[in-house]
Amino acid sequence: MYKNPHFFSHLAHVELISPKLEESANFFKNIIGLEESGRSENSVYFRAWGEHYHHSLKITEGTEPGLGHIGWRADSPAALEEAAAHIEKLGQGIGWIEGDLGHGRAYQFTSPDGHLEEIFWDVELYEAPDQLQSKWKNRPQKNPGRGISPRRIDHITLFSNDVTKDREFYQNIGFRYNEGIFLNANEPGSPEIGAWLSVTNLSHDIAFLKNHSGKPGGFNHVCYAVESREEVLLAADHILESGYELAMGGPTRHALAEGFFFYVDEPGGNRFELYAGAHLVFAPDFGPYRWSLSENPNDAWGREMPWDASGKVIK
Repeated sequence: MYKNPHFFSHLAHVELISPKLEESANFFKNIIGLEESGRSENSVYFRAWGEHYHHSLKITEGTEPGLGHIGWRADSPAALEEAAAHIEKLGQGIGWIEGDLGHGRAYQFTSPDGHLEEIFWDVELYEAPDQLQSKWKNRPQKNPGRGISPRRIDHITLFSNDVTKDREFYQNIGFRYNEGIFLNANEPGSPEIGAWLSVTNLSHDIAFLKNHSGKPGGFNHVCYAVESREEVLLAADHILESGYELAMGGPTRHALAEGFFFYVDEPGGNRFELYAGAHLVFAPDFGPYRWSLSENPNDAWGREMPWDASGKVIK
């Protein structure tokens, strides 16, 4: 069914909408420790110190929190053109735009549930000023040690009104389906509650959770990565000392994908995850693994799940 085309190289950036632009910008710059890389009208752009592009996060002012769009880098200039033609045939294409700060022309499309996305090739590579030059030859800059100071963006998790439909669309555009959560994984036709997919060796570049609100294009969280569990623990202390609360009682560890993590809600109402220690996928025939909701795949240490028995997200 899926020919596994190679259109996408990796997740490049995420745009979030915030009704409190300056408060959100302060949070991501001074509490999380991202580098502000630009401003344009009602948007602020950020990158982590280990990233080579202009930005991995764009915060845009709006009336309600949520997802603006997702940006993917193509695997090559030819892959960009092929992706646009393929997505157009699938009926999810919107069309070409000139680009944005940090990248060139992009092809926009939507997921079946309405998440706005784009794929592009041309990018602006970051060049550090003298005071941020690193002794490590391939680092784009030194670690500034501000806030949590994550190294890179890791993944995005979205809400979907039809997880199966979104998951199948992503498989059709070249994503590998690694793991899924079902009400009962051993029962044929059991409702699909979650799906974890990737185009890289990460456990997932994108994930979908069942949305019961009925609102299309829902957003759950964006995740950035640090190098170790110890950094996650120190970051949790920093979040609390900065006057914020950890969501869902973290830090803890996912049973699915193995990441050690916590969540925190930024001032604009969007959820941020910090992550370390997740497994990497190298085997071409990995999965997909199917887990039942009752197995609590969200938390290896047995803490309360974010879903009720019907699969409804409650946290």
